[in-house]
Amino acid sequence: MLLLSHPRVSALLALTILLPVGAGAATLQEKIQNSRQKLEHIHENLGQMQAHLAAGQKTQAQLRGEISTINQQVVAVQKKLVGIQQQQQLAKSQIADLRAKISALRAALAQQKSILAQQLRAAYTLGGVTPLAVWLQTERPGELGRMSVFYESLARARSTLITKTQDTAQQILKTKHEVQTHEIRLAQLARQVGAQEHTLQQQRQHHAALESQLADRIAADKAKISELQANAHILDGLVSRLVVQFRHQEAVARAKAAAAEAQRKAEAAAAARRAAAIAARRQAIEQRRLAQGAQAEQRARQVQRAANAQKQAPTTVVRPPTIAAAPALPATPIVGHGHYPAPVNGPISARFGAPRVTGGLKWQGIIFQAAVGTPVRAIAPGMVLYAGPLRGYGQIVIVQIAHSLLAIYGHLGATDVHVGEQVSTGRQVGSVGSGGELGNDGLYFEMRNAGHPVNPLYYIHN
Repeated sequence: MLLLSHPRVSALLALTILLPVGAGAATLQEKIQNSRQKLEHIHENLGQMQAHLAAGQKTQAQLRGEISTINQQVVAVQKKLVGIQQQQQLAKSQIADLRAKISALRAALAQQKSILAQQLRAAYTLGGVTPLAVWLQTERPGELGRMSVFYESLARARSTLITKTQDTAQQILKTKHEVQTHEIRLAQLARQVGAQEHTLQQQRQHHAALESQLADRIAADKAKISELQANAHILDGLVSRLVVQFRHQEAVARAKAAAAEAQRKAEAAAAARRAAAIAARRQAIEQRRLAQGAQAEQRARQVQRAANAQKQAPTTVVRPPTIAAAPALPATPIVGHGHYPAPVNGPISARFGAPRVTGGLKWQGIIFQAAVGTPVRAIAPGMVLYAGPLRGYGQIVIVQIAHSLLAIYGHLGATDVHVGEQVSTGRQVGSVGSGGELGNDGLYFEMRNAGHPVNPLYYIHN
């Protein structure tokens, strides 16, 4: 933000020199023309700053909306991940149960094989003796029935054990197949968990990026608010100094008029005194002549007639000339309440007191929507106090239209008047500029009463 460093100090120094420094100082027009040159380098950087602000990232509302959407997606993915993890734990538990069952079946199979092996060894020990051979060789035929029952029982037990052993082996195979199926399912769940974790990680990264972007945007808005406040302070300072200068010139003019009036009155009084002195001298001469005539009454009648004629002659009294009083300086009343015409024809897009950006800074004037190049005309007659660039307002024109009432035409593309010029109502003071801080093409119009911003709609036709 170069505009906040050295150029800003230069601008304030340039505005400071507008204060009166004595009888030898230049006129208001010359001072403002000099300060105009020192403010031009601020205007050169204004376009770049406004373009940088206009080409910013997404709005805060859009960023917050995306962050809210991602938060919902993260919650959904987390719920899905918890469900998959629960299925994974269930599959692991089932696999553990099946493996325990396989272990128990293997133990039972081992026991069955051991019993069957013992029976086979016993049968092998008997050799190839058949029941008929045993019957023919026995010496006690009564035991033949018992032996026959024993062999039949042994054969049935062996057959049952073999069948049971086969069933156990099949159950083991079946359980192993179930274990493999659950292991495949567990592997699939593991892959799903990994995919969901990867998706969740990506969404969290995107979420962090959006939060960082939102923080940058908020910081940029705060910087813009600070910039706008600085611009408003500069305009306030310029207006205050111009008002002081204008009032100073008015006071000087009144003082000169009063001095001239006092001088005229003094000259009139002196002339009156001189006339009175002449009349007094003439009256004294006349009185002396009358006294001489009374004392020389015995003189000749012609002398008496001459004296009487001189006595009866009218005395001319010189009256002092009437000095017309100098007319008092007219006090121009503040005209307002909707009697002035609008500077341009167009809808109002921003009203007095409306917020400019997020953060609370408000408009001190109003904005008319108008195409670039539209003529901007003076709403009332007055004297141009300033015409040139001002940081944050583009080209501006400030017109003193009453003793304490100012009209400010801002964001102009060009100015058509100069400082010190007297303008009439409807006189073109400039043309509408493009975009900039306003966002769209239009005219920024502000009015100030005694240096304080007032609602322009109180003074112009809406």
